[in-house]
Amino acid sequence: MTKVLIISNKSDITSDFIVKSLNEKSIEFYRFNTEELTKSVTFSLNFSTNSYQITDSKIGKSFDLQEFTSVYYRRPELPVFNSSELSVGEINFIRNEFIYTLEGFYKLLRNAYWISPLYSIREAENKIYQLDLAKSMGFTIPNSIITNSYEQVSLFFKENKEECIIKPIKSGLIEDDTESKVVFTSILKSIPENTEKISSSTNYLQSHILKKGDIRVIVVGNKIFATLIHSQENSKTKTDWRKGEMNLKHEKINLPEEINIKCIALLQALKLKYGAIDFILDDNGNYIFLEINPNGQWAWIEKQTGYNITQEIVNLLQYETF
Repeated sequence: MTKVLIISNKSDITSDFIVKSLNEKSIEFYRFNTEELTKSVTFSLNFSTNSYQITDSKIGKSFDLQEFTSVYYRRPELPVFNSSELSVGEINFIRNEFIYTLEGFYKLLRNAYWISPLYSIREAENKIYQLDLAKSMGFTIPNSIITNSYEQVSLFFKENKEECIIKPIKSGLIEDDTESKVVFTSILKSIPENTEKISSSTNYLQSHILKKGDIRVIVVGNKIFATLIHSQENSKTKTDWRKGEMNLKHEKINLPEEINIKCIALLQALKLKYGAIDFILDDNGNYIFLEINPNGQWAWIEKQTGYNITQEIVNLLQYETF
């Protein structure tokens, strides 16, 4: 019998879609919003009795971790701690204790069927690894360099006709005490004269490719959901479509079979059950691989296109009980 654990946070809309479908199908599940630890959620890992319990006072239920057959891993968050009574060092200590406790939870769930395995997600998130693997599998990638050498940045810029983009090597999220902001992919118009700006940071440059649009490919198991995002219709989204995704036209498309095969093979190589792959469709109709987000959001794609991605994920969560 299927019993699903969703690991996420209260504000994750993507998990809401899964919850709705599981309810409709009367599939037993628990949504573990990890920021509720120390609030409505308590835990007890008793190794003497082999009892590994999570108790949620809001719904008045307890669950044994090892009874879950499937895990949908989304966006866990740490609890917020009362800083008025704790020093910064004490808060960091407690945060680390919870981080490693959650890691222990995941290990106790090792026999369940994961979408996707946590450590596969973490390995696949590395963009250096992604590019190297994608290139070795025959994907076309942009000319790319990651360096803190002023000379190499200057040379790459010249070799690519001074038409490059610069992008974060991780998420691009900058969190300050007062506000957060996101660093998007941008066109690099010139090389800074101050060499220290380059030598003191990781610089990820790629050739700037003229494009017809952007393609987001959602892969669930062996199922492909490909969407053409008409990013060139808005001046703000020509370089990075994420600046205006909800205002852009999204169109269902069929990928060439060769690209479909490579996308599925990429997930298999990364040991993933789910992945969101980004391509550029250039002016010549070529598919240029950019990156894969092994745990990317997909709810807005379902809303925009009518693709039933939710159903495929729920089907996969029941996989082990078929």
